[in-house]
Amino acid sequence: MRSTISLLTATAMAFGVALTPLPASAQDKTVTLGVLGAFAGPFAADAVEGYNGALLAANEINAAGGIDGYTFKVEQFDTREMTPDAVLAAVERLKATQDLGAIVTPFGSLSGFEMDYVAEIGVPYMVAANSNQYRSIIQPDPDKFKNVWSLAPSYDAYQTELPVVIDEMIADGSFSPGDKTYAIIGSDNPYSMPIYEGLKKAMDAKGWQMTFDDVVPAVEINDWRVILNKIRANPPAVIINTEASSSNAASFMNQFMEEPTKSLLFIQYAPSVPEFVELTRNNSTGVLYNMLGGPISAAVWPRTQEIGDKYKAAYGYDSSIYGYICYEMVYLYADMLKKVGDPKDYETMSAELAATDKEMVHGRVKFDPATHLSLQGDGYLPIQFYQIWEGDRVTIYPKEYATGKSQTPPWMQ
Repeated sequence: MRSTISLLTATAMAFGVALTPLPASAQDKTVTLGVLGAFAGPFAADAVEGYNGALLAANEINAAGGIDGYTFKVEQFDTREMTPDAVLAAVERLKATQDLGAIVTPFGSLSGFEMDYVAEIGVPYMVAANSNQYRSIIQPDPDKFKNVWSLAPSYDAYQTELPVVIDEMIADGSFSPGDKTYAIIGSDNPYSMPIYEGLKKAMDAKGWQMTFDDVVPAVEINDWRVILNKIRANPPAVIINTEASSSNAASFMNQFMEEPTKSLLFIQYAPSVPEFVELTRNNSTGVLYNMLGGPISAAVWPRTQEIGDKYKAAYGYDSSIYGYICYEMVYLYADMLKKVGDPKDYETMSAELAATDKEMVHGRVKFDPATHLSLQGDGYLPIQFYQIWEGDRVTIYPKEYATGKSQTPPWMQ
């Protein structure tokens, strides 16, 4: 799998950084940036791409002379399949790392429970996903988590915006449902379940009637045919799957295409991971997905083009959101270190992080002091909807970031 190849490549590069001789003074001023992530299991691609992005940025900064003599070392802290014991073991390793400067991560766990332990370490902690879980932990006592800040915004729009986009597709003629029916599948994990519940409410409020509803366990799923056969027995106009694992979602896509119904297919987030297109190939043409905090299209956002070109040159393929965002995290940390001057002054470094107001690959990042999430909406981080077409990701919503128009999926024509 591509994630395995990427992991081997990333690990080799990491060893290259660690073994490159440095002057004694530089060795004394090495700062470790720990990438906390699940480098095994269904979310390994996210962890690897986050690590690759962080490593790419650190290599660039080191090659330019570092920050006031400080050079960066990027190290993996593996949460394996994100069991509590594995997550806590990785956090303990972070705590024992003498030259730790910051933690950068796509997500340390699906529930965010590790934040209580990270708050005790005090090191700046930048995360890029699962913001509903982080908000629920932070909001009751923001001062306890002064070092924890999310480059992802609130996920509330994941629960509400799909019916809006469907209405736009109906209006422009790219989708003509025979009736207003939908089937929905949830995945039993803390990320997907709030989105699944919210989408049901939003679809019902817009007059859509549910024909099928099921929740699958948060494990590797290779066979979706029982569920798909139940959906085919009463074909809906729209099928929604909130499965976030790219490999699981790819299996669903491929098996749907064995006998497709004339249904608009929306899979939440998972198609954004390059692995999804690799595993589905032409089968994925026409599928819809969305992202909050995703890179804005390179066609309208130069920063995305710049990072994307560098990532592809280094690793041979484009990244999902996490390669881009973890790259930005390292540069944000470099900005903080320039101002503060001491990577061990965690309190001041975290205060500098809290004051962030910066244009990044996914829009303007400024934090809400009540939740420690990035602000979402006009002028800040947008929600974006995409349609995959012949391997390309076409931004179809919102209009100011659109790179094309929605099209009728080929299996519906």
